[in-house]
Amino acid sequence: MKPSFSSASAAGCSSVDESGSVLARARALTVEWEAGARALSTLPAAAVPAPYRALLDHDRGMTAVLSERWGEPVGVRVLRQRTEPDGTALLRDIVLTVGPDALPVELASIRIALDGFPAAFAEQLREGTEPFGRLLTRNGVAFSVEVLGLLTVPAADVWAAEGRVSHGATLYGRIGRLVRADGWTIAETVEFLPRA
Repeated sequence: MKPSFSSASAAGCSSVDESGSVLARARALTVEWEAGARALSTLPAAAVPAPYRALLDHDRGMTAVLSERWGEPVGVRVLRQRTEPDGTALLRDIVLTVGPDALPVELASIRIALDGFPAAFAEQLREGTEPFGRLLTRNGVAFSVEVLGLLTVPAADVWAAEGRVSHGATLYGRIGRLVRADGWTIAETVEFLPRA
């Protein structure tokens, strides 16, 4: 049986296609970010400023895209991490960073399907020392990203602090699914950029 996110515990995200459903899923994935999750909204690509749109509206993983944008490998800081009770998925909130001062370049929530990976890979994920996209690439896992929607949110307390932006600053982001060539959904993610 091919693992997927179509179970009830995943809120049916394998068939998300309406902006209301996309927004509900984005809020569910970002619930640990506190009040900020309630303020999420969707917007059309044309409403996203060009520098942000170029970094968000594509089918590539953000680890590689942000490494290219900033001219150096991105690092990761895991803020929160937990495994779903049935052990099938790892949920975590992270900050991707660049440079010696660990400048935040992405704030993200990700739900990673563990049941399609070897135990050693799952353990590497749990260690949280390497960005997910880089870990996939290093292990030869080819994937693309299906962007389900573009998002915006005012930076609430936690997002402002972790993104090093002023409270209320506009963050632009996306919700998407990472999909292997065989159609298996590796992960679903909500990603916001504190800067472009």
